Amino acid sequence: MTEIKLIKDIFNKDVDYYILPVYKNFNYRKYLKVNIANEITSLIKTGQIISKYCNKTILSFKDKYIKKMYFIGLEDRENLTTEKIRQAAGLVIKDLKTFKAKSISTIPWFDEQEKQIAQIEGLMLASYNYNAPKKENKEIKIENIYVSDFKEKILKETQIICKNVFLQRDLMNMPSNIVTPTYIEREAEEIAKKYQLKFKSFTKEQAKKIGMEAFYSVAKGSNEPAKFIILEYYGNKKSKDKIALVGKGITFDSGGISLKPQSSPLSKIEDMRFDMSGAGVVLYLIKTAAELKLQLNIIGVMPVTENLPSGTAYKPGDVLKTLSGKTVEVISTDAEGRLILADAITYAIKNYNPTLLIDIATLTGGCVVALGHYATGLMGNNKELLEKMKQSGEETGERMWELPLWDEYKEQIKSKNADIKNYGGGDAATITAGCFLKEFAENVKWLHLDIAGTAYGVLNKNYIPEGVAGTGLRVIFNFLKKIEKEV
Repeated sequence: MTEIKLIKDIFNKDVDYYILPVYKNFNYRKYLKVNIANEITSLIKTGQIISKYCNKTILSFKDKYIKKMYFIGLEDRENLTTEKIRQAAGLVIKDLKTFKAKSISTIPWFDEQEKQIAQIEGLMLASYNYNAPKKENKEIKIENIYVSDFKEKILKETQIICKNVFLQRDLMNMPSNIVTPTYIEREAEEIAKKYQLKFKSFTKEQAKKIGMEAFYSVAKGSNEPAKFIILEYYGNKKSKDKIALVGKGITFDSGGISLKPQSSPLSKIEDMRFDMSGAGVVLYLIKTAAELKLQLNIIGVMPVTENLPSGTAYKPGDVLKTLSGKTVEVISTDAEGRLILADAITYAIKNYNPTLLIDIATLTGGCVVALGHYATGLMGNNKELLEKMKQSGEETGERMWELPLWDEYKEQIKSKNADIKNYGGGDAATITAGCFLKEFAENVKWLHLDIAGTAYGVLNKNYIPEGVAGTGLRVIFNFLKKIEKEV
């Protein structure tokens, strides 16, 4: 894993490349010898170093310490968003990997704290490499990034967040025969031991005894033991307020009896190992909160199971009694995520009485159709919190688009045979899934994030090198920091 190390003077460190920004009035003399600073300024004026956004120039200088300089264009600095800075920093790493660079160094490109954070995020997130189980792994890795003049606190916090995103990406990338519900349970237990968190886990049989027939029904089709996992983090013991995070954890989703095709315009069957992304977010988000001592009380609930067809699998037409007491008619066994989330949401409400509940899931293919891979579908029942989450999305580059939960949509999930049905057809499928979950959130302040399009398959983002984004952790942590300031 790449390390970012803070040093006093990057130009006294022997590295493969030194990274410098290019835009009008940047003070090169603050960091470089006068003769080199003047030479750079002259080369910019003559157009030999290009300042246009994301254009790069690589030069060597006759200096004892400096081998090669990589200049990244950042012109029009007043209109540069944090996302554009993140993208530019990612491009630097993406390029230097192709040059087989092992070590690089840089300075803050801007004075503003939020822009410095975006720079560190771009450099760090782009450096991710998945160590696939191959006999020979020839992945190019940048081992060390040396920086100077950043505040140590900003550097430490941002690096911890990014490293947990790496763990989340690893969990998603690993095959489902390795990342089983038991694997995630062990990971949660190890995190609990290390950070002194409370840990609980139920089998599907135990969950059924409690009354979670929806979770049990999804789980019973697989021989792989299902796990219903709870992590409790108490960062503010003076407060009784709790935030519940609920993450969908389908470690492989075949669709069940309503079997998915081998390949479709939306996904490939082998990608269905990514359907545990929501649980991955919750798992490593709580770890992040514990590492950074977030002053909030957070309950993580992760229903984790496979969804497979078999002689014991649940079927279309079944009517299931959920933990809430509401009954659900199963229309599609491929709408299993909302079933396990329904029981998990009710469990969190009944046992912890949260002041806020956030669920996150790769829930609907309809979200990919509606928003593609660059916006998470956002729904909820509290306008102020919806706006706060959207703001966090803008700040982290994990942007949100709010979808309505109007009463008219609820008509699609009315059932003649039960209180509600689990699938309302293809029209507004993402919204009707949100309407379904809203029925179980009751009167608790609630937000729903559908990351079906943003968790993986993301292209054209320089800081997402493998297409597996690990979306959710950074944006929710940013959101929780806003909540923390209000406590």
